[in-house]
Amino acid sequence: MRYDFGVNVSKVTVSIPAETLASLERIRRKLRKTRSAAVTEALIDWLKSREVPDADRRYAEAYLRQPEDAPATAAIAAAVVAKWDRWE
Repeated sequence: MRYDFGVNVSKVTVSIPAETLASLERIRRKLRKTRSAAVTEALIDWLKSREVPDADRRYAEAYLRQPEDAPATAAIAAAVVAKWDRWE
């Protein structure tokens, strides 16, 4: 990742474990990235992994309001499995 002219950036100071910094330095040198580019890429990936699509969020909220009925779920699973061929 390279910063183009005109990109608005901010400097921050953070503390990380020495082992984490050593790993960062080793990998970023191998990939020929600046420390800023490597950390920015890692943060972007971390943030993306934490984002939850609206549909998933609404499903989770609805499930918390009305969880599945365990006996009904078991009955559905049993009905599906009953149609499978036996492995004899």
